[in-house]
Amino acid sequence: MSARSFELLLETAFDSPNPNVFEEGAATVYSDLERALREAKFSKGTSQEQLSYRFERLRLGVAVAFVKAFLRLAENEKSKEVLEVLQDAIKAKNTREIDKIVQKRIATFDNLYHEIFVNPQREEILHLFELTLDSGTKEELDDLIMDGLELLSEVDWDAPQGSEDDDNEEPLDEDFLKNL
Repeated sequence: MSARSFELLLETAFDSPNPNVFEEGAATVYSDLERALREAKFSKGTSQEQLSYRFERLRLGVAVAFVKAFLRLAENEKSKEVLEVLQDAIKAKNTREIDKIVQKRIATFDNLYHEIFVNPQREEILHLFELTLDSGTKEELDDLIMDGLELLSEVDWDAPQGSEDDDNEEPLDEDFLKNL
């Protein structure tokens, strides 16, 4: 896995060559975690807190990519709050701050699952988002980044936002509607 794959996931999700997710850039966030993992392996001086913090920032970045992609397909106003929570958490200076930000607004995550029509691609994106939240290793995040790149490359971003079956349904009979 590479920092470039992480950058590409964010670029695809945001439909922008320079998504403004991390001040220092996505590649730096990915590289910082790799460096912290190497230091933890070869040196006893690496703080577990720093390693956890670097992991959480990468995990938040992957989660942001999936939520942003989901929002591009769903256009659900309430779900935008989830993206805001994740982006606020990315700015935190340590894992305790991240937890505090997320816990304070945890109810917003329910909005991803309410009041939306879920099509298979949206379901897959939400599934990857859930797996991201459950991930506990860099390798799991690497797999999710690759799965996300594959899925997002298959999404028809220009398709209408309504139900995929709308075009196949016959219009309702006006007499039938009047009798309701």
